[in-house]
Amino acid sequence: MAHSASLLRLRTSFWYLPSFYGAFAFFLAIGTLLLDNYLLSSMDAENQIPAIFLSDINLSQTILSSIASSLLTMTTITFSTILVVLTTYLSEFSPRALQNFITDHSTQRVLGIFTAGFIYCIILLLFLKETTEEQLFLVPTFAVAIAILCLIVFVFFIQHVTTWIQVSNLLHNITVETMDCMEELFEESDASIHDAPWDDWESQEISTKEPVTIMSKEPGYVQYIDVDALVKEAYDSDCIVRVERQQGDYINEHTPLLSVWSGKKIDKDSLRALITVSIARAPLEDVEFGIRKVNEIGVRALSSGINDPSTAVHCIEQLGTLLSKLASMQGPQPYFNDKYRNLRVIVKTPEFFDYLDIAFSPIIRYGKTDIDVITSIIHVLKIISDHSPEFRKESIWKYTKHTIESIKDEIYFELEKERLNRCLKELCFSLGHGKEFERVWI
Repeated sequence: MAHSASLLRLRTSFWYLPSFYGAFAFFLAIGTLLLDNYLLSSMDAENQIPAIFLSDINLSQTILSSIASSLLTMTTITFSTILVVLTTYLSEFSPRALQNFITDHSTQRVLGIFTAGFIYCIILLLFLKETTEEQLFLVPTFAVAIAILCLIVFVFFIQHVTTWIQVSNLLHNITVETMDCMEELFEESDASIHDAPWDDWESQEISTKEPVTIMSKEPGYVQYIDVDALVKEAYDSDCIVRVERQQGDYINEHTPLLSVWSGKKIDKDSLRALITVSIARAPLEDVEFGIRKVNEIGVRALSSGINDPSTAVHCIEQLGTLLSKLASMQGPQPYFNDKYRNLRVIVKTPEFFDYLDIAFSPIIRYGKTDIDVITSIIHVLKIISDHSPEFRKESIWKYTKHTIESIKDEIYFELEKERLNRCLKELCFSLGHGKEFERVWI
C-alpha cells in the first residue's frame, strides 16, 4: 500500500534519523541523571557499586567534556568523508545515485549516534552541579560506554564507506531497492491483462462528455500520485478522474494535470493537491527512476573520459535482473475502482516495451561499437524472455528488431559476428521466432 508523500519524504530526509537519535539522547541523559540521584541517595551505593565506576564532580566534568569534544571531532571527520564520497559519486557514477548514499539508513544512523553521544554529554555537563558536600556520580560511566559505542560505529562507518563506494555494491543496492519497490506496487503476473472498464457504464460517460481539465500551478517533476486519496475524493465528488501525467514526468505551469468527468462542480485545488510536484525527481515508489539510475551509470562508464565497458556490462546485467522481475509481474495498475466497483481513477502507465527502451537504448546508442556491450544486451534480452509470459514476448521481439536496426551499420570482425549471431539465435528461439532468425542476423 502506498504511503503518503510527506511520510515518504520524511523517511528519506537526511535529518530524520539524526533528529530521532538526538531527541532520544536528550531524554536518556535526563533519565540517567535521575537514576544516578536515586541510586546514590536512596541506598548505600558507594559500598555496593565498585569504586572504579564512580567519579567526583571534577573528574566527571573532565570525562564528559573530553568525550563531547572527541565526538564532535569524529562527527566532523564523518561529514568530511561523506563529502568525499559525494564527490566520487558525482564524477564517477551519477548525480542521481547520491540519494542512495544520503538516504541510506546506515549512513544516517552513524551521524545519529554521534549526534546523540554529543548531546548526551553536553546535557550531563549542563546538569552536573558542584555541591557543598563531596558527591560521587555514576553517569560518567554511561558516557564512557556511549563513547566506546561511537568508536565502534566509527570503524563500521569507514568499512561501510569503502563498501558503498564500489560500483558493484552501488548497483546491487539500487537493484534491490527497485525490486522492493516493484513488489510493493505490482502484482505477480498470471498472464492476464488488467481489467479495462470500457465495456461498463463508464465508457459511455467518458466518450460522450467533455472533461474538466485541471492545470498545474507550478513547474517541476511529478513526484508522487496519491491514488488512494484520488479514489476517495472522486467517490465523494461522484466523478471520474484521469491523471494526464505519469510519475517522474516534468511539467510546466498550466500543463494539463487531471481530466475530470463530473456532473457537478468540483474542487480543483483538492484534487490538484493530491499530486505532489517537486523541483527534483525523488525515488518515491518510482520503478522507472531506479532503472534510469542503473542505465545512467552504464552510459557514463562508456564515456571517453572513463572508458570502462566492464562496468557497462555489469549495469546491463543488473538491468536484466530488474526487467526479468518486471516481466513476471502485471505492471502498474491503470484503473482504480471505489468500494462499489465503479471506475474512479485512470492512471497512465508505461508499456513493457517502454521499460526496455528506457533501460537499454541509451547504452546501445553510446556502446554499439563495443561487441561486449551489444552481446550482453542480446544475452540479457534472452534471460528476460525466459522469465516472461507469452504476452510479454512480442514487446521483447519488437525491441530485438529495434536493437538490430540500431547496429546494422556497424562494422564487426567475423568472430565477433559469429558470437553475436549465436546469442541472437538463442534469443529468437526463446521468443518463438526461430524461423525469422535469418532475417535479423548480422
